[in-house]
Amino acid sequence: MRRTELDRFRKRLEAKRHQVQELVQAARTTESQHGDTETPDLGDRATDAFNREVSYSVRITERDLVRRIDRALGQIENGTYGKCVSCKKTIHKARLTAVPWARYCIECQELLDRGEL
Repeated sequence: MRRTELDRFRKRLEAKRHQVQELVQAARTTESQHGDTETPDLGDRATDAFNREVSYSVRITERDLVRRIDRALGQIENGTYGKCVSCKKTIHKARLTAVPWARYCIECQELLDRGEL
């Protein structure tokens, strides 16, 4: 992959990482604001509990995405970006454009999704 393409993917990954971190921070802020109040109404407490669970789930999912992005950035640095971690074939640029943190080529991803890899 050419240096200009790698730079373009690096910039996209860094921008997505920043965006995800902002979402995690917003979820954390919202959770702390709602967690500080005592709500006597049972329905309100249930709603607050549900909102905390959703916020927690979002943070976990987003942290996983940050890890994947960081892994892709590391692959750019060590020269392995764009190679499938399973079969070692080149991941198509269209796939990387859609999912720049992709670790698998489309064929291996399909096998993984079916539990065959």
